[in-house]
Amino acid sequence: MNREELLQETVQPIDIKAFDVVGLVEAMSKTAFQGRNLGQAAKIYDAMLQDKECTIILCLAGSLFSAGLKGIVHDLITHNMVDAIVST
Repeated sequence: MNREELLQETVQPIDIKAFDVVGLVEAMSKTAFQGRNLGQAAKIYDAMLQDKECTIILCLAGSLFSAGLKGIVHDLITHNMVDAIVST
């Protein structure tokens, strides 16, 4: 493959409102390795959202925006799912 062929497909943003991944994450929480860790992280995040005294700080690499994830960060802010962002 040459450079033009590799760069032919553009990065597509993800619309997280178009998916329901709750069942998938719950199923993965019963597996091993990172699937189990993902399930545990989801439970912790849910508890953080329920706790009105909790401050949620999202730390991320700035490169995630150009990787197609800026819409997700936008939705997290819009729906008050994070209180602060620290980014490179």
